[in-house]
Amino acid sequence: MIMAFFIFLLLISSQLVLIDACHRREREALMSFKSNMADPSNRLSSWKGRNCCSWYGINCSDTLHVTVIDLRNPEPNNLILDMNSQPLSTSSVPSTALVGTISPSLFSLTHLTYLDLSFNNFSFSKVPLGFSNLSALTYLNLSNVMFEDSITTQFSNLTSLVELDLSCASVVVDYSSAYPSLSSTVTVHLGSLYAYIDRGRLYASDLKWLQGLKNLRKLQLSGVDLSQVSPSVLWAKPISNLTRLRLLDLSNCRISGEIPVEQLLFLTRLSKLYMSFNFLATKIPTKLANLTYLRVLDLTRSNLQGHIPYLPQLKILYLGNNSDLTVDLHSMFAVPWPRLESIDISSTHVIGSIPPTIGNTTSLVEFVAYNSFIQGQIPTPMMNLSRLEYLSLDMNYMSGEISSSISNLKSLQFLSLMQNSFHGPIPETICTISSLWYLALAINSFTGNLPDCLGQLRDLSYLVVNSNNMNGSIPSLSSFFRNSTPYMLYLSYSGLTVKVDQQPFPPTFQPQLLSLDSCNIGGTIPSWLFNLPNLGYLDLSFNTLQGVIPPNIKLKSSFMQTTLRLRRNLLQGSIPRWLRNIQILDLSENNFTGSIPSEVGQGNIRYLKLSDNRISGRIPFSLCQENNELMLLDLSNNNLFGTVPTSFGNCRSLVYLNLGSNNLTGGIPGELQQARGLRFLDISGNQFDGLFPSVVHKFEKIMVINMGNNKFSGEIPQFIGDLEDLRLLELEYNFFNGSIPEEIFGLENLQFIGFSNNQLSGPIPDKLSGLKTIINRPKDGDLLGFIVSKGYIGVKVDMVAKGLLLQFNVVRTYHNGMDLSCNNLTGNIPSELGILKGLYALNLSHNGLSGNIPSTIGNMSLLESLDLGYNNLSGEIPSSLTRLDSITTLNLAYNNLSGKISTSPHFDTLSRDGLAYIGNRFLCGAPDGIDCDDDDDFPTSESSDGSENQSGEWRILLAVVFAGYVTGFWGLFGVVYLVNKRWREAYWEIVDRIVAEITRCSKSRLSFISDLLNRD
Repeated sequence: MIMAFFIFLLLISSQLVLIDACHRREREALMSFKSNMADPSNRLSSWKGRNCCSWYGINCSDTLHVTVIDLRNPEPNNLILDMNSQPLSTSSVPSTALVGTISPSLFSLTHLTYLDLSFNNFSFSKVPLGFSNLSALTYLNLSNVMFEDSITTQFSNLTSLVELDLSCASVVVDYSSAYPSLSSTVTVHLGSLYAYIDRGRLYASDLKWLQGLKNLRKLQLSGVDLSQVSPSVLWAKPISNLTRLRLLDLSNCRISGEIPVEQLLFLTRLSKLYMSFNFLATKIPTKLANLTYLRVLDLTRSNLQGHIPYLPQLKILYLGNNSDLTVDLHSMFAVPWPRLESIDISSTHVIGSIPPTIGNTTSLVEFVAYNSFIQGQIPTPMMNLSRLEYLSLDMNYMSGEISSSISNLKSLQFLSLMQNSFHGPIPETICTISSLWYLALAINSFTGNLPDCLGQLRDLSYLVVNSNNMNGSIPSLSSFFRNSTPYMLYLSYSGLTVKVDQQPFPPTFQPQLLSLDSCNIGGTIPSWLFNLPNLGYLDLSFNTLQGVIPPNIKLKSSFMQTTLRLRRNLLQGSIPRWLRNIQILDLSENNFTGSIPSEVGQGNIRYLKLSDNRISGRIPFSLCQENNELMLLDLSNNNLFGTVPTSFGNCRSLVYLNLGSNNLTGGIPGELQQARGLRFLDISGNQFDGLFPSVVHKFEKIMVINMGNNKFSGEIPQFIGDLEDLRLLELEYNFFNGSIPEEIFGLENLQFIGFSNNQLSGPIPDKLSGLKTIINRPKDGDLLGFIVSKGYIGVKVDMVAKGLLLQFNVVRTYHNGMDLSCNNLTGNIPSELGILKGLYALNLSHNGLSGNIPSTIGNMSLLESLDLGYNNLSGEIPSSLTRLDSITTLNLAYNNLSGKISTSPHFDTLSRDGLAYIGNRFLCGAPDGIDCDDDDDFPTSESSDGSENQSGEWRILLAVVFAGYVTGFWGLFGVVYLVNKRWREAYWEIVDRIVAEITRCSKSRLSFISDLLNRD
């Protein structure tokens, strides 16, 4: 009996051991999988011991077979696209992704019904064929696992699948779609707020592998390249066999052509359809209304055309970022949309205003319509949408006041009305919306004060009211926000006067972004500002702050680049030495002195702007250390001397380099060629000498070259014609000689050519057809410059036009010009200049050009300034010039022109005083020309001896006039000044004009600078 009892206990214990352990082969298969993976976060640390059923991510059946593997990355790396379209991580923890390749042993787990490996990293390996062994799977998620392969038959055997996710692209917030446009008012353009980032590359040549998966309810292929599939008319036929499908995601699949509605109609139970970010270029099919179960339709950014059909079954309709889609809201909401909760029509073309009938759609929760050309006011019935939580109407043409009845929107959480023409005060009733956490009213015309009660909204995290016309004040920033905890606070250029307390704020005040530029803030910078624990962005520019700034500053990393901007204040002292964790530093336009600390180049700084101070000394060698991230460096308008350090070769990421207006000498070091992505180079206003820097040839992406006002010599190199992205080339006030390389005139993107005040000779190249941007002036107004975080670094261009030295502080694509003045150019003016129909200004003055003025110049329909003065041009003024309706300034003075000045109502206004024609003695109508009443034939310049020296004679005459002025001042002055006021004004006008023209080719600049910042 005792022996039998022990045998019984042994049997029981053995059963307990079996119950406590999974199947050995399955455990070994899992351990093999683990051995192939790097596990940086130790998620698989529990994978040890006999019972694999208790391991992390593993579940077993009653028979102890592994049926579930859930190893989804719990914290995928959160990425955004910054304003330079570069992916940035916003994750605060190290990567938790498993990294490696899948062991073949995994496919021996044939009892698996659930497998989720999403957001891990399988290192661009191929999709294993072994997946076909897992025929019991009902759920398979391999999204964003960094596979690279063609999908063929790997999954065709998985006939039990209910859900399949093979997506290889993920949605990220896209800040690169927001860019400022500087016109008479600052505006912001916004595209899609999100984009896709590839996490692997999967593609398919057909979809036949889907035919047997008839149990599928959800199919997600976002990011899978179907560009080879979609050209076929019946490409979606295999999908039409999946009649149980509820969700279909084909976003970002590079699908082209029409929406395959005929095949989709077989999916009678389809509830959600995602086809955003494709190339559909088609109308939205009206037959989609036949999919009566359809509740979600997302066709964002798919090149849609036409109108929105009536789809009353929908709850969610996303059509944003389809610029060719016309939206008639009056027609749309003339009929009921009983289920509609969310609609996105941003960046479409809305006709007219928002109709009052929108108030009948009481189910509406989200209305997104930014950048959609909407006009009119917010209709009063819209204020009765009690379920509305999200309202975005930014960047439209709306106006009027915000009604006090906005308090009826009790559920409102997000309100954004930026960049419209709303005016009047911000109603205090808005403070009754306790759920409000985002309020953006920037770039409008709001007046009055900021309601004090806004600071009482406990959930208010984002307050953006910059760029308005308010005239109140915030006596104490600390008191205003004593009950709220703002995360982002924008008060810049609001018109408000802000008092920043010298005492520390309460502990609850912990913003990440604080923008107080142009808020009339004076005094010294409170030291506690730099001790805010979460502050990552601080802008106090354009105030009257005085004193010094602390030597030790640290900001906290956030989703934006850490930024400190103190531009245009009255700050002084030295540049701080220790700037920890600051990526963007702008201390320009202050009174900082001393040298640039060597420590500034350390750390992770990306944008450094110290221009317009009184900094002296040499550029420190340490500014460009190895492995630095510097992208923008602006040291212009200081007192720096010495040479450019060879360490600049370490600045491989450099995009923008401005060393202009200093006292630097030598040349540009060849080591700088490592910065192959350089797009902006300004070294003007220094003492650089030698030949044209050969290192420039290495800057394949260069857009702006400004080397003016130096001592460079030699010929302009032909290799400039290889710089295909070049838009602006300024070489004026140097000693360049030789001819102008004709290769330059083949640059399609070139806008500005500034070669004035050199020693160039020979003819002007006559092959100009390559200047595409000048031939057809763009109308889009894209900025030629660089967006840096939320700031803007402009491009300044000097050009002589309209008789003045114009300075373009902002250059758009429709600004252009050609200035070849003050050289030794000879020969005829090329007739092909007439094809440059988009040219704004042409200056060929002060050369030795001869021959006739080409009549083809009359074809330059957008020309506003033409200066051909001080040459040896002859013949008549072409009558075609009278067709130039855009021209406002003309100078043909001091040539050998003859005949009669052509007339037209507009042309006659260009030189009522005749100074545009002075110095042409045989030109009828010129101040010093022949009498137009003479009935004899007009003499020509060619028939008169010595006429070609008339320009010199006038210079002699001028010398005589000035000699008389010096020796007989009172005699000359008494006659002209005392006899007739009109005579004396005309005299001084002529003298001023002649002196200005003669001295313009000297190294001194004209004092008058016209700012064309607001020219459209």
